[in-house]
Amino acid sequence: MSTPTDLKLRQDTEIQGDIIAGFKKDYVRLLLLQFNNAPAARAWLEKITPQIATTAQVADFNERFSKARQASGGDDPSTLKATWLGLSFTYPGLQFITGQPDLLTAEQKAGDTLEAFIQGPADPGRAIALGDTDDNDPKFWTFGCATKPTVHAVLTIASDTQDGLDSAVAEQRVAASRASAVVVFEQEGAALPGSKKGKEHFGFKDGVSEPGVLGFDERDPARSGNFEKAHPGTRLIPPGEFVIGRQPAEKHDPGTAARKTIPAWMTDGSFQVVRRLEQDVAGWWAQVDRQLQRLKDLKAVPQDTTRDWFAARLVGRWRNGAPVCKYPDTQPADPATGSDNDFLFADDPDGLTTPLYSHLRKSNPRDGLIDGTPVDEVFMDARRIMRRGAPYGQPFDPTSDVPDNGPDAARGLLFVCYQADLVAQFEFIQVNWINDPDFPPGRENKPGPDPMVSGQLATVNDGKVNHEGLAPSGERQTSTLDFRPFVRTRGALYCFTPSITTLRRLAQGRLTGELTDTTQPVVTPQPVVAQNLPMDAVLPLPDVPGRFWTFQQGTIRLITTGAAGSTQIRQLTTGAVDDRTGVVVKTVGPYSSWPALKGVTQIDTILPVPDEQQVNGKSSYWLFHTVNGTQVYRFITITAGEPYTSQLLGDDQPLSRWASFGGSTAVTQVDAFLPVPDRRPAGDGTYWYWMFHNTSVGQRHRLISIGRSGQAHPDRMQRDDRKLTAWASLEGVTRVDAFLPVPGRDDPNGGQHWYWVFHQDQYRVIMVAHGGDHQDDLLREDRPTAVWSRQSSVTS
Repeated sequence: MSTPTDLKLRQDTEIQGDIIAGFKKDYVRLLLLQFNNAPAARAWLEKITPQIATTAQVADFNERFSKARQASGGDDPSTLKATWLGLSFTYPGLQFITGQPDLLTAEQKAGDTLEAFIQGPADPGRAIALGDTDDNDPKFWTFGCATKPTVHAVLTIASDTQDGLDSAVAEQRVAASRASAVVVFEQEGAALPGSKKGKEHFGFKDGVSEPGVLGFDERDPARSGNFEKAHPGTRLIPPGEFVIGRQPAEKHDPGTAARKTIPAWMTDGSFQVVRRLEQDVAGWWAQVDRQLQRLKDLKAVPQDTTRDWFAARLVGRWRNGAPVCKYPDTQPADPATGSDNDFLFADDPDGLTTPLYSHLRKSNPRDGLIDGTPVDEVFMDARRIMRRGAPYGQPFDPTSDVPDNGPDAARGLLFVCYQADLVAQFEFIQVNWINDPDFPPGRENKPGPDPMVSGQLATVNDGKVNHEGLAPSGERQTSTLDFRPFVRTRGALYCFTPSITTLRRLAQGRLTGELTDTTQPVVTPQPVVAQNLPMDAVLPLPDVPGRFWTFQQGTIRLITTGAAGSTQIRQLTTGAVDDRTGVVVKTVGPYSSWPALKGVTQIDTILPVPDEQQVNGKSSYWLFHTVNGTQVYRFITITAGEPYTSQLLGDDQPLSRWASFGGSTAVTQVDAFLPVPDRRPAGDGTYWYWMFHNTSVGQRHRLISIGRSGQAHPDRMQRDDRKLTAWASLEGVTRVDAFLPVPGRDDPNGGQHWYWVFHQDQYRVIMVAHGGDHQDDLLREDRPTAVWSRQSSVTS
């Protein structure tokens, strides 16, 4: 496919594909990674770099997709599908992978983008300026703050289909695990279903005002200036606003962009902002109704004014995307108006049609600023950002009985944007425009903060918004309204998205110099018989000794180790394992094949309810799993005997219901339980466990007890957190995933107790003494977990 000579960016193989071309997929997942071994991380990077999508690849696909869609009358082509990868690093991630703790410190200057990147959005001063105070405070975040695990890299996976996404995510999770990397958080995003597709959760079409790029998007020959041909009215912005080292906008401040000091290895890269923005849909629309009623009480609008009319003023567009400035009275029926970006604000300087406080004008004022005379829109070019991202969670539906559609379900916007200058672009928009009540400036009555994504924030603004309009009497009237924020920050990161060459250099442990050719001959992939998969959880069958269900990367398997003393057990413990050793009887299916696991995508651990095993043919369990970054637990049962029917009893519950999860560090992520051998039960009838949980400073373990009291099962912390170093048998382990008793080596009457311990993609064998101080010892060094996912020759 030929490309016009002035659109050379479309052929670029250095710039990652999401920055300018945009992945534009319905399904996306961000894997937030933490590395634990620098050489392993670099080896992982060397393998994944050829898989990272480039601008040329994505641009070519998007063009073919667009033409096929036009040819089909607007339907997505069923034969064109792709899955893309993108990769970014946080500042701690670059420090870790390069081994340079002082990276960029000599180049950074006060107030520039390098300083912002190094500090990150959770820095106290930056957080306050950005409006991340009150309910937005970093202490409430699920990632990117001091109380959560450090994020080193963000791997973006985007696909046209859910199956394509799930397959790629599973593959990348395994690859990361093999490199001793931990997925500390998974952020999903997806286009909303049905008629809501293309909209955010408040119900408004999103992404209409995105800029075009000079040298990538075709110029409109029918009008003067830099405007995009395919989207009339959309300005073409110099590529240097989004890609470091390219030509920037004329008015861009070279100081904030660190143009004189930014190192050469950052050329063709971009700064990425990731924000998890939680949306309270019911709360926001209730506020719309309250403030509309205030306008009616003040006789500022007619009594028959609708909520949609007022909400459109808050946003600047109707629900379908049509701009209020061109369609002031009602939403037009023509769907083409939803893509209308061909308008300015100079003829509405006081915001009588499109309010000055509207999200549209607060995030991109176009030519609506006044400095004696209207300010030319070219001055705004240096503030534009390239927005990506997608909604997360299910749509709010007050008529639905499904919890995921209820008001308390997690939903919001996965906000992602790219820019060459964090300070002059993202931060300037957020601090000086969206949150600033005095923007646009120079008005007798301050417009107020953006009522769609901002509102009253301590130390930032008081939430007062001044609505300027013509009252029914025909007189101009100013009405003061009060807005509270119903969009809350729940995580944020500043990242750097390197060029392909810089990725290759990073894989070789450096940032400069000639690349060493490490390419290998292309080999046709062979089917993988078994993989070294992490063990998410393992659960004994309630009625068959020596058989277990394993839960690994979304798949349930039935395994057997045989009876006590079997050859298989000897091989798995003290003997040798090879490619013929396997324990899988069969693959049961995905997590979704069990009714009790409805909606579960990530199992963390499963704990049998101690006094409810094999009661009337059923066994009960507490299952801990993660939903949108927050761990919850549920109560399930499994019947004995084929087909082992599972049942979910009740909704997911918060960890705060466990009294033993308090202590010096509140438990937010349970990883594993290990019963205390001589207290199953203890003399008072309680059952004791070592509970292993993840914290911001690594995994810790504590001692808890669970009582027998009907369905209440009161729990209590018996001893607070200790480090893993307290266990001699766990030397070198950074995070335990699961324990499994060795059949025949777990005598409840005394002696030694042997366990298989799973961590990352390895397992080892340990011993714990029955009583006293429960001395422990390592019996067998680490071996790969492939044996636990390999088909066994034993079938009965």
